[in-house]
Amino acid sequence: MTVHVTVPVDEAVKADLDAWAESRGVSVGTVLSQIVEAFVTERREIEAAVAEARADIAAGRVHSHEHVVARLKARRSDWRAAE
Repeated sequence: MTVHVTVPVDEAVKADLDAWAESRGVSVGTVLSQIVEAFVTERREIEAAVAEARADIAAGRVHSHEHVVARLKARRSDWRAAE
């Protein structure tokens, strides 16, 4: 099922949307639909990642700052040696 939503935007934003849609050969509605879908998908992924991170913290699955820095330094040394 598709629903329609009215969203007020500045005239300059509307002009940009019109130009973007025209350059891609699609309607402004299609552009906005794609933008909204991408935003909602990204938000879901972020919220899931945060929930997973909180569960890891609660379960004690963490690394100290010092451990992470040391590991990154070792990786950087490996990368440089491979160049």
